[in-house]
Amino acid sequence: MGKEKPTTKICKHCKTEIPYGAKICPQCRKKQKGKGGLIAIAAVVVLGIIGAASGGGSNKTQSGPAAEAGAKVTTAEVTEAAIEYTAYSVGDMMSDLKANALNASEKYKGQYVEITGELSNIDSDGKYISLTPSDEAFAIIGIQCYIKNDDQKSKVAGMTKGEAVTLKGKVTQVGEVLGYSLDITEIK
Repeated sequence: MGKEKPTTKICKHCKTEIPYGAKICPQCRKKQKGKGGLIAIAAVVVLGIIGAASGGGSNKTQSGPAAEAGAKVTTAEVTEAAIEYTAYSVGDMMSDLKANALNASEKYKGQYVEITGELSNIDSDGKYISLTPSDEAFAIIGIQCYIKNDDQKSKVAGMTKGEAVTLKGKVTQVGEVLGYSLDITEIK
């Protein structure tokens, strides 16, 4: 009832009937090319186009005085030097959020901030810490700060709940229910 596999095929060159699995015709001795080569070539071309469109890596070298002096400067180093952090207390950010979440989102989301607050939670998997205002003993929401590398994780391992923490990072989310989310760039 299912489709049976044929036992023979026609040679593409001499048109003689040959065994289905033959890669070379026994009559004319010419290779029987399949469709696999065309599919592989098409896949390589498509991947090449996607790679060219995505722009490649982000560690391109820069030109200028540093490059002329023989030092290579990557875009990551240039970007890090150009970032300016605005200092806020966790209490100020939470007051803004409670007063008007929309305004808080417009003010803080996407911004690079330096914040100081009380360490209220340390994730057991080492993925994040939470900061709350130091003057609010029963704060439920605060700033969830995501740990991005092993150096930050080792600094957090030496901390304890309740201590004052200052860190730098980028605010990625703002919400009236869950508070703020921040990607840590530096723990002081």
